[in-house]
Amino acid sequence: MILLRANATMKRLLLIYFFYILFQVALLESPCETITYKQKNNVDFRCTQLTTLENNLNQAWTNTTSITIFDSNIPNISGHSFAKFGATLETLDLHESGIQTCDAEAFIGLTKLKKLMLWGNKLTNVPAEWLMNMYSLQTLDLSFNLIQWLDWRVFQMLPNLENFYFDYNQLSYIDYSLFAYLGNLKRVRFSKNPWKWPYRARLTWQLENQKVEISDMWEDWNWMNVVIKDCIESGRGELPSDKVLDCAVEKLLEFTYETFSAQERSSATGCSEQAKRLVHCMRPRNAIGDTDYETVRRILEDYSTILPPMQRALSPFPLK
Repeated sequence: MILLRANATMKRLLLIYFFYILFQVALLESPCETITYKQKNNVDFRCTQLTTLENNLNQAWTNTTSITIFDSNIPNISGHSFAKFGATLETLDLHESGIQTCDAEAFIGLTKLKKLMLWGNKLTNVPAEWLMNMYSLQTLDLSFNLIQWLDWRVFQMLPNLENFYFDYNQLSYIDYSLFAYLGNLKRVRFSKNPWKWPYRARLTWQLENQKVEISDMWEDWNWMNVVIKDCIESGRGELPSDKVLDCAVEKLLEFTYETFSAQERSSATGCSEQAKRLVHCMRPRNAIGDTDYETVRRILEDYSTILPPMQRALSPFPLK
């Protein structure tokens, strides 16, 4: 009898030890971790290499203030995925996670959210339903996606937005007047979208009038933006007419020549001859009546297309 009890006790101990080992292995293999910062009263939940959200989010505390998920493959964010964190969550960072779609109520209940980071995914559109009741949102990062459409209602729903990043997408148009709804906007990134130059100019002016900091490739051509505005105000043309650009090129060349000293003008004779040959060669033969300014404008348009890629290619080898 004593031997049987001893065997039974040993089996129970072995089972307890076995389950303890399994539990420890599960903890070691968990793709998520919780980090607490007592001084700041913050609770961060971080995950990587996920293929699903539900089971992993169940590990997070309900008082979590920041969730970061990256380097994952989550094609869809289902509705109410983060609702239980609505009372405390301030940062939701889902970057480079293969997200293609989000259900209409994927981010519902996140009324305290200040940062929503969705960069580096495969999103193609941004409906207003994603941002319902996100009145506290200050940063929205949609960069490096495939976005072709942005719901106009988004602008009316984010009165406290300060940072708006939607560069490196496939947007060809957003009503630039909608940015007036974003009264607290401070920084915008919108480069690397297939904007046409007249729209880019209008959007730039709208943001300049709102005193918004713009980080964009167009800023490298800020002189062109200023001259275009001057040409329009002086009655030389209206957007999107190319006459405006021809006017800008004319003013640019006149300014360049006027800034030369007499000696520089004299020594630039050879360059002037080369410039004439360049204009002559570049003038389309099938076009009738192209002026030299129109031809130079076409040359500048070509250069503005090819120079940035060349600069990026040379960036590892800077010229001394």
